Amino acid sequence: MTALLLDAHLKSSLAAIRSLGRRGIPVIAGSFRRTAMGLHSRYVRESFLYPSPLENRRGFIEAINRCSCRFGKTVLLVFSDATLLPLARDENLLAGQAAYVLPPSRDCFEIAFDKASTLKLAQKIGVEIPVTYFCASESDVAHILPELTYPVVIKPRRSVSWRGDTGTHRTTSFVFSAEQLKTKCASVLSKSGEFPLIQKYILGEEAGVEYLCDKGTVLAACAHRRIRSLSPEGGPSVVKQTVPLSYQGLGERAERLVAALRWSGPIMVEFKIDRASGVPMLMETNGRFWGSLPLAIAAGVDFPYLLYRLARGEHVTPNLQYQEGVVTRHLMADFKNLLWVLFKNDPLRPIAYPTRMRAIRDFIFAPKGCKPDVRDLRDMRPALAEIIDTVTRVTARKAREFWAARVRR
Repeated sequence: MTALLLDAHLKSSLAAIRSLGRRGIPVIAGSFRRTAMGLHSRYVRESFLYPSPLENRRGFIEAINRCSCRFGKTVLLVFSDATLLPLARDENLLAGQAAYVLPPSRDCFEIAFDKASTLKLAQKIGVEIPVTYFCASESDVAHILPELTYPVVIKPRRSVSWRGDTGTHRTTSFVFSAEQLKTKCASVLSKSGEFPLIQKYILGEEAGVEYLCDKGTVLAACAHRRIRSLSPEGGPSVVKQTVPLSYQGLGERAERLVAALRWSGPIMVEFKIDRASGVPMLMETNGRFWGSLPLAIAAGVDFPYLLYRLARGEHVTPNLQYQEGVVTRHLMADFKNLLWVLFKNDPLRPIAYPTRMRAIRDFIFAPKGCKPDVRDLRDMRPALAEIIDTVTRVTARKAREFWAARVRR
């Protein structure tokens, strides 16, 4: 069966393209960006472009349907909420040509992509979460103001939401006063129709546990800690290291959660280890492939191939072994982290940022044995495409900002 991979602009998709392609599996790769690095891999038999699901949701679904019909029965692999959610909710696609692994319960699927529901489930089964306020109105926000100490985390319930065919990607933000809090909550409410979560800021190490599951049973696993993220505030990992599942009790908590969800398919459970107490606090779940997928593959867990087999209906024997202490680095993202630390004017700098000299030293001297996420001597074109893609997008953004400023003047 052909493997149909989306989000070819992401390094996780590129890792899966290489994983499946090297096994001789026919790979069709797609993205909404012509310069997407995965489209230029030597392991892609055919590539295609689709409309951005955040700009034209219906057009995106129709494009994937046409592609599935053209290539016959395919195994679908997706790497972002923006692509997975529209397809998972389109029963004509997943009940037709495209094979994908989903939980048996639609309710459990929706819980995994709703941060409020995920955290409430974690509370119910005894998995620790940060102090969280589930506000539903402005009066609820006013009621909790005396209890808050700043900075406070504002977290939209869903990473991606749509109004009609247009979607918006939403990220976590930080506020430093009551006025900022009220303004930010009102902004999120007006754009998404839902009040955001309000959380206590946790200072500590970020970590994650990744699984492939079948109805809540773990078939494969890997755990990692983040050495550096895209931003010192958090976000996607750029330098990361595999750790034992027993590390700070991560595996036991994560397995409890996926069992409660009766999850099927790939999932990442993300934690922050509270520096004050040493307790892992659940941040969120990603019910799909995750950004640090290249690390897991480098550590010996070929999640994309295992999912491919599971989607085909093959038996996958549980195996939780992987190599510990493996380190990988996404060089382009690590360079963005360095620029962030050097030049960003951020109120969180005294709390969460390393010194500028340490950031320079850490960037130059990568951890011993560190492996690249993107660069591969057997497949060099994606690394070159990533540079071109980054330059193209930065130039386009700067041009838009320039002309917007001219119009305002």
